[in-house]
Amino acid sequence: MKDFSIQHEQNGNVTIAAISGRVDSTTAGTMETELNKLIFANKRVVLDLKELEFLSSAGVRAIISGLKIAKKSRHAIKLAAIPDHIAGILKTLGVMELMQAYPSVEEAIASF
Repeated sequence: MKDFSIQHEQNGNVTIAAISGRVDSTTAGTMETELNKLIFANKRVVLDLKELEFLSSAGVRAIISGLKIAKKSRHAIKLAAIPDHIAGILKTLGVMELMQAYPSVEEAIASF
């Protein structure tokens, strides 16, 4: 089991935020804070979830919070490389209907 981390890098005018490990009630606040900073600072953000092992309801709330901030500021946030078990959670909770998701980071970047 991997500890939570969020790393970000620039790819042209897109910020890629790679989220890995477990996002639960202990780490969701940190993720939300970091994600919101990235969204405020960048018009285009891709969440790379390929290394995400676990996502609790608190983590889902953090992602939705980021989406709300992005929409209010006329910024865009997209999901990429979602593991099947995480995609199932996001589909069940209706998050996939709110956000665009892509099989890879490269495809998400190209969609802007």
